[in-house]
Amino acid sequence: MDWIIEPERKIPVTSDVDVLVCGGGFAGVAAAVCAARMGVKVLLVERYGFLGGLVTGGLVITTPPLDNGINREIGARLRAKGVYAPLQKPGAEMIALKMHAIDPEVVKQELVEMLRETRSQILLHSLIVGSIVEAGALKGIVIENKAGRQAILAKVVVDATGDADVAAFAHAPFRVVKKPITMMFNMAGVDVDKVLSRVGNWSNLKQLVTEAVARGELKFELGTTLEWGTPGVHAECLIHPGEINVWSGNLRGVDALDPSQLTAAELITREHVMRLVAFLRGHVPGFEQSWITLTSPILGVRATRQILGGISPNMQEVRNIRFADTVAKPYAEDTIRLPYGTLLPQGVDNLLVAGRCISAEEEAMGQLRLIPVCSATGEAAGTAAALAFRAKVAPAKLDIAQLQKQLAKQRVDLGL
Repeated sequence: MDWIIEPERKIPVTSDVDVLVCGGGFAGVAAAVCAARMGVKVLLVERYGFLGGLVTGGLVITTPPLDNGINREIGARLRAKGVYAPLQKPGAEMIALKMHAIDPEVVKQELVEMLRETRSQILLHSLIVGSIVEAGALKGIVIENKAGRQAILAKVVVDATGDADVAAFAHAPFRVVKKPITMMFNMAGVDVDKVLSRVGNWSNLKQLVTEAVARGELKFELGTTLEWGTPGVHAECLIHPGEINVWSGNLRGVDALDPSQLTAAELITREHVMRLVAFLRGHVPGFEQSWITLTSPILGVRATRQILGGISPNMQEVRNIRFADTVAKPYAEDTIRLPYGTLLPQGVDNLLVAGRCISAEEEAMGQLRLIPVCSATGEAAGTAAALAFRAKVAPAKLDIAQLQKQLAKQRVDLGL
């Protein structure tokens, strides 16, 4: 590979805050809101022009119940606006999870309102390109946007980027996990009853599509070594009548940290959406007058980097162990608990993580990347960041009992 040498330059420091939250998905917003409510100066940085992460950008708009801690508050706010409710006519695999649907456009604005109410600062359209580390402690980040290259300094940083970008730039240890990538999309004008009279259940849609591929009625040639997994096709009814959310299948083998592979995945999955919609309209009664209202602005990337933290529990452990340092319990009625060590990267002070890049075994991440878990870890990380700043200690040195006491004040039932 050829190289160029950049000339030395000064980077302006545009902000110096108490707590910096990187990433504006559910984890990042929860972290920022909870930190700001404790009276510290908070800035949230997001690379897109909207908040919500994969919920709003990836159209991952079906979720298990939002019913504990800040999740309860988010659910209540959305329910008051009529945009959070149990799935209509759910597929069999969604019933056990008690899945709910949410409206992504309302979510975008509601998250902004929550941040405004806490006087958190928001900076959108800014890409994180580096971490500032001195003597093993994170001091801030480097960003790039339309104004050029800038630095943001902070006493404590929460990495809620999903890809653990800040942790990786700070040289914290991590592992890379590859999971299937999905392009989600919404359709309107669907005669739901007519469709279900044909397929019987939304879970059966994948079988119908698989059979169509086998008969040659639906073609998904790739022109690539990436593997297209048609059995992933699925759909669910949403908040508004005649509207469904469709998983268009799973693209396997993609390294979502490689821009070239991510570009290929983007182009391939969008083309597949169009082929799938054409098939549904032409072959499945009830889709004749339907149309696409939105394809997800960003790909549904399930996993990339996972930090190696103080502990890396598996699914059996997070379901069955009452960790002495439990700081997150995503659901009121489920036993999942996460210890503080899952939020603490090794080798870097002043940094916490939240969301799908937390430290846990790979087999557990199918459940631990879901929306309520992201919010719950964000609440724990943001609260810990504020407490660490106020106590003038590194997050790893924080009094866990004090953190648990504060979370209890925030109506988080830790199940201890």
